[in-house]
Amino acid sequence: MMQKISLKHRLILPIALLGIVALLSNILSIINIRNVNASASNIADNYMDGKSRLAEIYQSSMNIHKMALSHIVATDYNTMILLIQQIKEEEKTLDNMLTAYEDHVIPKDHAQYESLLSDYDSFKHALVRLVCASASHKTQDAYALANGDVASYAEAMEKDIDALDLSIREQTAEARTHLSTVYFVSLAIGI
Repeated sequence: MMQKISLKHRLILPIALLGIVALLSNILSIINIRNVNASASNIADNYMDGKSRLAEIYQSSMNIHKMALSHIVATDYNTMILLIQQIKEEEKTLDNMLTAYEDHVIPKDHAQYESLLSDYDSFKHALVRLVCASASHKTQDAYALANGDVASYAEAMEKDIDALDLSIREQTAEARTHLSTVYFVSLAIGI
């Protein structure tokens, strides 16, 4: 025999189902908001910070290069000594920046990062030879080094930095695409 469902139970059932759907919808919305926030934080914290640090690394290497070239045209020893001190300070800063940047390197870019470190090490050695030639008043040798080894290692560093920067732009584009996807999923669930 079929028992008849009372009017009271017929009214409670849709209200209970509506409550369950509302609860699930709110839970999914919170999860999606977390995903949007995580994606946005990843873009801001990792990719934009990495891009900014790369720009600082590039600027620092250019400063060192300019100071080394200034050493060639310096006419007195006090200026030469001051420039060498400034180069050493900037090298320490650049060493710290490169070490700190390692946290932003993804496994795929590790070889490029190692190439940057290697080119920087060669750049520093070429600078030592340039400064020694300049301090010994071997201006022609210093210019040859400036236009030869120093310039080629500086260019190699620039290429390494450009490759790492391109990788960051690609990662950022992927993260933005993911962020857009999560946004649209959140919007659909919200609707």
